[in-house]
Amino acid sequence: MKDISELVEAVKFYKTKIRSYPDDLIFVGKGRSAVVFRIAHTQWAVKIFYPAYEYLAQQEVSIYNELDNSRFFPEIYEEGANYFVLTFLSGVTFYDCLRKGIEITPEMVKQVDEALEYTKMKGLNPTDTHLKNIILTNDGSIKLIDVARFKQEKECNQWEDLKASYKKFYQLRYFPKKFPKIILEMIIRLYRYNLLPQSLF
Repeated sequence: MKDISELVEAVKFYKTKIRSYPDDLIFVGKGRSAVVFRIAHTQWAVKIFYPAYEYLAQQEVSIYNELDNSRFFPEIYEEGANYFVLTFLSGVTFYDCLRKGIEITPEMVKQVDEALEYTKMKGLNPTDTHLKNIILTNDGSIKLIDVARFKQEKECNQWEDLKASYKKFYQLRYFPKKFPKIILEMIIRLYRYNLLPQSLF
């Protein structure tokens, strides 16, 4: 297998679209600023930033370093100008839990709260914490990913709003625990544009 830097260099983008990537990388997912691959035959993943967002790589690495290998976050293994390598997390996101009907328990919510309190204790501002950034690992622990925006100064209520809806609706005995993707995406879009009634939170 090639060196990680060579694998990263072999990934070709057109703006935010992936044009090609080597066989030693296994596609995991993509977001607004980067794409994530698992490195074949390893327990590592590589996050590669799109050309217009390469500056975020070093920002995110510096934040992970400030988090000081906390149990709530993946470990950083290697870094480059437009990428970094981190622990591959086997599990499902909270978003996937809602799609698959995997119950999100009060203990899981408590762990997220503990993780966010830890980041605040480190002087960071945990913004952009949403269902796709929270991972329930196969061993039942909670991990947070995508910390690049943890130094933004704006106030972010996403997690508090999610938690309020969790307590108000999700914990009701007969409230559904599984939702189609189209419903989840519609709710996300409505929330993003402040079109959901405040009575939901």
